[in-house]
Amino acid sequence: MRRLIPFLVALVSFSAACGGGVGDPPVSSDSGIRGTVSAGPQCPVVQAGSPCPDVPWDGRIHFTGDGVDVEIATFDGGSFSIAIAPGTYQVQPVVEGSIPPSAASQTVVVPSQGYVDITLTVDTGIR
Repeated sequence: MRRLIPFLVALVSFSAACGGGVGDPPVSSDSGIRGTVSAGPQCPVVQAGSPCPDVPWDGRIHFTGDGVDVEIATFDGGSFSIAIAPGTYQVQPVVEGSIPPSAASQTVVVPSQGYVDITLTVDTGIR
């Protein structure tokens, strides 16, 4: 029994060092997803000579798939980046409240090496 206790302490310490908290993605330094999120349209009618571009969207992005269920916040300017293990994920901006606005999910396949660059859009409902 005395030999078992140091082993268990080492195992718990190793597990704590390697894993994150509940909801943390399986981290891989070699793969992940990064991208930007924009919201649009911003004007009910776009007219020539009076552009009305989409704007960066600041909020949260939800990732699910391959045992992952996690949300991260976008950076200023609507960009995001997450180191995540290779696999297939559903990625969607988190839109709270009534619709509009709305956002569709996007299926993303993360390779074993490298990051996948994606663009997400939040539909403002302005027409």
